Amino acid sequence: RGGSPIARFVHSLTGTSVRPPWMTVAVVCAAEILSMMPFSMFLALQPRLQDAWTLSNTASGWISSAYFTGYMLAVPVLGGLTDRIDARRVWLGACALAGAGSLGFAALADGTWSAVLLQLLTGAGLAGTYMPGLKVINDRLAETPRPRHVAFYTTSFTIGSSLSFWIIGSLGSALSWRTAVALSAGGPVAGCLLVWLLLPAVPVAAHAHASPGVHVRAVLRSPDSMRYVIGYAAHVWELFALRAWVVPFLVFCHQWRGTPPPVSVATLAAMVALVGVPSSLAGAELTAHAPRRRIIITVMVASIVGSLLVLPAAFGPWWLLILAVCGYNALISADSAALTSGIVAVAPPASRGTAMAIYSTLGFAAASAGTFAVGLTLDLLGGQSIMSWTVAFMIMSVPNLVGALALRRVTA
Repeated sequence: RGGSPIARFVHSLTGTSVRPPWMTVAVVCAAEILSMMPFSMFLALQPRLQDAWTLSNTASGWISSAYFTGYMLAVPVLGGLTDRIDARRVWLGACALAGAGSLGFAALADGTWSAVLLQLLTGAGLAGTYMPGLKVINDRLAETPRPRHVAFYTTSFTIGSSLSFWIIGSLGSALSWRTAVALSAGGPVAGCLLVWLLLPAVPVAAHAHASPGVHVRAVLRSPDSMRYVIGYAAHVWELFALRAWVVPFLVFCHQWRGTPPPVSVATLAAMVALVGVPSSLAGAELTAHAPRRRIIITVMVASIVGSLLVLPAAFGPWWLLILAVCGYNALISADSAALTSGIVAVAPPASRGTAMAIYSTLGFAAASAGTFAVGLTLDLLGGQSIMSWTVAFMIMSVPNLVGALALRRVTA
């Protein structure tokens, strides 16, 4: 019966602290979207800051990947905590950290290493909101979240990142980039208020007093859990490599083609990301009609094919290129909810928070590596060109082969 006065007031009206599942999922999804407003504070402004700070592609890769490195370093601690304390407490503290990181970036970032440090801090904030947010939902439902619940939640990540691209990119066009990034901090503030006001605290389960090592060993001894971890790592390598480099790629296409796109690059990047929402939902719905493993493997192989079609489309009209990039992102996103609902389904019930922490740790380690690998590839091949971007898109998608092979033996 803890929580804010408003949460206690709602409890007094309903006579119960149990919310309908849709209400809990809706509150956490909305809060996650708001908390992600700083997500693209470098990505949406990358071409502009690359010129202003005279950054190489490799340096830009370092800054982009630092966000995911911060996530990777923080999520073992913050995710694991959710098996021992109410995940709501972790979520609120991490959301505040994300807001502080974006304000710091707006005020202090002036080159590679200051930007890297502040990206690390803001990424650590995401570590305590994204997967812990799913634990917030899980702890407040009477049963394991259904794939549809997981799909709605994972697509909130896509919506949040897309809105972040669009909002920061649009604000950056009208205002100074520092003002645009500072204003994005309003999202985490609003997200904190939403969770604090509308979700009550829940008691800690009896098994929460077990040592962290007990939870870690339980997950490591679950073969299917680790197979989903490997599959997710391949998925996230590709997903975030594309998200980190789609703006520079579209800017390159604009300069190479000599004709502007039909809408701004920031809007295009948001459109590309948003197609992941219906794609992820559709993938989750398919798991009700076909084995989850088969769906994920099929999507991973199809995504490799999709990556190889992007550069040929660049030789055609803008609409064909946009369709190819959107189609590729749709394929990347189609197995997102299926993978996450898979780890929730197969993880040891008493150690789900730790399972999601390991899942996220290795996943976002791959995100950091993939983002950096693309920047390094572009530099090693002499800068941005049709050839270097062709290789870069191959670098994005090839790890799917590893993920597909790992998931072949999954039993659930």
